[in-house]
Amino acid sequence: QENHHNFLWLNLIDRKIEGKNIQKIIYLWILKYSRFKKRIWESSMLSSRIISWILNIDIIINNGTFDFKKKVFLSIVSQCNHLKKNIKFEENYIKKIKILTALLLSGLAFKDYEENYKIAIKELEKFVKSYFDNNGFPLSRSPDDLIILTNYLLLCFETIKDAQQYVPEFLEDIIE
Repeated sequence: QENHHNFLWLNLIDRKIEGKNIQKIIYLWILKYSRFKKRIWESSMLSSRIISWILNIDIIINNGTFDFKKKVFLSIVSQCNHLKKNIKFEENYIKKIKILTALLLSGLAFKDYEENYKIAIKELEKFVKSYFDNNGFPLSRSPDDLIILTNYLLLCFETIKDAQQYVPEFLEDIIE
């Protein structure tokens, strides 16, 4: 059931054919789960959902009604606000980088929420300094952690570049 709520399956959808079905699914999801439910609003799942919705926003809102678009945007904002409030309680570094990535994307996607971007960059810099050694390897020494963390760092790096924003030096250094 986790896979249904994180919406990572959106990347597997035929973008030309399935647009209206995706809108129906997301609309029904928002109606049913827009209020906090511990299991569905768990930070890792919530982060994955925000990332997936933002990266697939074109197919989600394409030809949607004004009301539907408004509901999607308000849902993303609400979920981001939940992450912002609770990031300080997250101790798992994999979940933390997912949260930071979701906040960073939301700050880039929504100019009214640029503060999310600033918070994410500030926290991401602290994260990189505290979880990586001087050679750019995670302190856990785990190759699995390196792959997972690198995926999120690359997503942040490429998204910042695509948004034509200044890429912070710490991010360039860790990617390099």
